[in-house]
Amino acid sequence: MVEHTINWYKGEIFEAKFILAFGVATIVVASLFRYFGSTPNSKALFFPMLIVGIIFISIGGSMGYSNQKKMATVEQISKENIGEFVAAEKKRVEDFQYLYPLSLSISAVCFVIAVVFLAFLKKPYLHAVAIALTIFGFAFMVIDYFSKERSAIYYKQIINYTQQSQ
Repeated sequence: MVEHTINWYKGEIFEAKFILAFGVATIVVASLFRYFGSTPNSKALFFPMLIVGIIFISIGGSMGYSNQKKMATVEQISKENIGEFVAAEKKRVEDFQYLYPLSLSISAVCFVIAVVFLAFLKKPYLHAVAIALTIFGFAFMVIDYFSKERSAIYYKQIINYTQQSQ
């Protein structure tokens, strides 16, 4: 069971690196728009994209750091009492399942706001916010797509382990 838990954390750390890289790339692109863009729309993209980049750098950095720390303690905790460890992991996975529909809702709200801003408002800065919200919503959906898959696989492994140990 421990190897499945370690694989879970390795997957989370791998994803965190991509989120971090996406945040950095977003800031680089925002900077390119700021310094090389010649239209008001391209200049307006800087701050909204910078904020999106900072959010993803924060998420990726904290996710990588916290999962690295947790992964380091898995073997020690599981050796103390494997039954309690598996029960705690089962509860942990069940407890964050509500986040997937919530994040999908957040993405949908981002898209709706973006459509409203693009369709009904004529200010470059608000259009830039709409584009940033679209990128944020899309990236959030992609992140959760893979996270939910790993979660389902890991949960199935927990259930299988629990059934086999009874």
